[in-house]
Amino acid sequence: MTSPSAERVIAQLKANRVSTNAVGLGSPALDAWYDAIIDIVTDSPDPEATIGAVAQLISRERRKELACQLYRDCTETGPHFDHCRHNLKVAGSDEYPVLEAGMVALSGGDMRAIVYIRNEEFADAVSVRAKTTELRNLLDQVDEMADRVFADHEGRS
Repeated sequence: MTSPSAERVIAQLKANRVSTNAVGLGSPALDAWYDAIIDIVTDSPDPEATIGAVAQLISRERRKELACQLYRDCTETGPHFDHCRHNLKVAGSDEYPVLEAGMVALSGGDMRAIVYIRNEEFADAVSVRAKTTELRNLLDQVDEMADRVFADHEGRS
């Protein structure tokens, strides 16, 4: 015995199958898929959980399908020729980030990828690592300076 919500989902699956076939988008493979899902939901001891699991699986597979196949860090989805990621940043108190980083690989003659940190572009991992090491050292110096400045300030209060 299926629950009312499972019955609604099964009815929707059947209706989708009919409409898909009516506009010429159906296929034996798609019919088999609908049959399999309907059987799984019908036979499940917990149809709602099964429907949720199937939906999560479809969503996960769809994200994989849409993900860039060339660059793991590219945030573009679907068919695309230019590749980028611009969302690595430390927010500032205003609209401008304190520091931002990302990657770009543009289509065209030279599709060489670059990684950028703020306004500086790097064409290889060794150069990026040298700069991030320099940034880590700078941040350690900033921490040390902050300790001294605020200790001196507290000492005068």
